[in-house]
Amino acid sequence: MLSSSVVEPERQVEIQLGHMCNNRCRFCVSGQRTGMGAAGPLDVEPILARIRGARAQGHGKITLLGGEPTLQPGFLDVVRECVALGFDEIVLFTNGVKTARGSFVDEVLATGGRFIWRLSIQGATRESHENTTRRPGSFARILKTLEALHRRGERITVNMCVVVTNYESVDRFPDLLQRYGVRQLHLDLMRPLDAGHRTDEELRSLMPAHASLVAPLTRMIEGFREGFDVNIGNVPYCVAPKLIPWIHHDGEQTDTIAVDGDAELSEAWDKYQVKRRDKVKPASCRDCLLEDRCSGVFETYARFHGTSELVPVTLDVLRAADPERKLVALHLRERLRRLPAWSAEEMGIEETHLRWDADAAVVVALRREDLPGAVARFDGVSVHLLSASATRGVTLDALRGLADGLIGAGHAVVHPPGPDAVGECAPSVAQRLRRLREAAPFGPLCWRDLRVIKGGNRVELDLVGNGGDRATVWLDEIDRRARGGYLLADGPPQRDIVEGLGALMLALRH
Repeated sequence: MLSSSVVEPERQVEIQLGHMCNNRCRFCVSGQRTGMGAAGPLDVEPILARIRGARAQGHGKITLLGGEPTLQPGFLDVVRECVALGFDEIVLFTNGVKTARGSFVDEVLATGGRFIWRLSIQGATRESHENTTRRPGSFARILKTLEALHRRGERITVNMCVVVTNYESVDRFPDLLQRYGVRQLHLDLMRPLDAGHRTDEELRSLMPAHASLVAPLTRMIEGFREGFDVNIGNVPYCVAPKLIPWIHHDGEQTDTIAVDGDAELSEAWDKYQVKRRDKVKPASCRDCLLEDRCSGVFETYARFHGTSELVPVTLDVLRAADPERKLVALHLRERLRRLPAWSAEEMGIEETHLRWDADAAVVVALRREDLPGAVARFDGVSVHLLSASATRGVTLDALRGLADGLIGAGHAVVHPPGPDAVGECAPSVAQRLRRLREAAPFGPLCWRDLRVIKGGNRVELDLVGNGGDRATVWLDEIDRRARGGYLLADGPPQRDIVEGLGALMLALRH
């Protein structure tokens, strides 16, 4: 039987190396505290002690952030300690001012660590970035940092805090970032509690209405090559349903050690649990398909803009936003309730795992219809067998029961599960079946059933045309020779049969 293992996400920690910063970003407490003379260097020993403690507790990833962490006198000592402790990944969150000096980058690289450089770019143009950071020349330094890191083959990601002064520039990010091999862009709405001491007037002037973000964000997504990793944080899904695949609320489990007051380090706290504490939702959100994935809007935003724009995402809204049904887990939510024999667990918005328990377990993944390797495929969803500790017969019965349930829930069959899914076919027969499964459907023919006979050396596919005409296609292996043909059940073939069998034979030849 097949088997698979679940890999637990690696624990990660982030530690704030003080508030000192050489930018004065409009949205940030660190720049404000620095400007007030309330931020200074931290003693390095308490920082090193916390890092050692985090590693001893099993954290494999660490992020060093600020303020601007590179300004701390002990920055390189901290980096060396992270390297010596064997962290698998060290994220350096920097505004790109000091790192514009290639010699400084080389000092960091000389420690021998495995780094990800997370650059704080507060606007995709010079004007938007510097209007947000309030530091003339900071954009030119960002470009020098990008060039220095790209030339050295380093891994680069980018973060931007979305505020009024920079959101209209985001559609320029594709040209800027792809030029330097950047791997990821994360945009996040400004959190009022992280902005320092601001008046309501200041906060209102910084927080754009969500609806105004949709057009530039959409242009930005369209500008990136397919597959580029973009995350848009804290925008309500209902405001931009077509951007659902790129919107995220919360993130991976992260412990944060921050600066309390001027110089004391806090105890570690759950980053995203704390981030949710100043967010609200209206009661109507309970009817939204994404209610459990959305943390709502900031209380301050609701006070300024209200919550009338938060309209539940229904199945009809989802279908209109995702006509290709790539967001399989969301489309299937209601329908999977009709499969009581299976328990479901969503693995993100594009995949759901189902577990069937009887005498033993069978685990399958439901994914997009067009993904390869499926043991069965239906209109809008493909079925992939992940593991089975049951006998072949029990596993096949479970798969066929799942197929009946999906058909009963309104999914038309493209190719049904068969004994080849559990390894009952001769190799050359199984190979040709895989080819047919990848190529299905065959014109107007519906693939209804699949039988394996002669000890796995022969399979028979039952096909039906739109007019009810039937055909059986057979594949076998005799004396290690692959053969095949078809039989017609209802006399001379009709157009459906001719067209469908022609497509099927073409798939076998290729």
